[in-house]
Amino acid sequence: MVGHVMAQDCVPYFAVKKGSVREMTSYNSKDKVTGTVTQTVKEITTSGDTTKWTVGVVSRDKKGKEVFSRDMHMSCVKGIFSVDMKNLINDKTMESFKDMKVNMNASELDYPSNMKAGQTLNGGTITINLSNSGVHMMDMSITVSNRKVEALENITTPAGTFKCYKISSTIKTKSMISITIKNIEWMAKDVGVVRSENYNKKGKLTSYSVLTSFK
Repeated sequence: MVGHVMAQDCVPYFAVKKGSVREMTSYNSKDKVTGTVTQTVKEITTSGDTTKWTVGVVSRDKKGKEVFSRDMHMSCVKGIFSVDMKNLINDKTMESFKDMKVNMNASELDYPSNMKAGQTLNGGTITINLSNSGVHMMDMSITVSNRKVEALENITTPAGTFKCYKISSTIKTKSMISITIKNIEWMAKDVGVVRSENYNKKGKLTSYSVLTSFK
């Protein structure tokens, strides 16, 4: 079955129609635009109790120039919506990998259908091994931990007002150096991420993204 028909017990935290387009605009801590990401639902397939999304992603810099494009994947199985952690690799990093052989192993981040304030969610890890002409270059890992549903809130953006689950987590990136940030994201059913904020270890806001268009 192909189209936008969901598995019966699927509660998706992303756009549910083929052809839907989402635009997230990113800002630095001084509210200056740093870029945009456009996500277009290319395919939604349902088989039994599983629904899968293929989403085309185009990243542009603050001047509108395309930086990178790729597909991202997510699924809904038995009421558990899951996002492939490979989606956490930002497009500038992916661009820097383009001339290397990349081996990735990634888990998924789950968003249960019955989320409620105070609930703890599973974490996940992605490991990346880079090589060039058979020579090992670098290892990298991203670990998401301390995921918790903080509240159910209404969030207003240029795309509208959405009822969202506020989810906090700790994201640690380890390569040549280690960087740990706190992330807060607001997720809406049938929409996806509406707002996302990143904080450094001192609790200072470093960047944020907002849903600026959804159709």
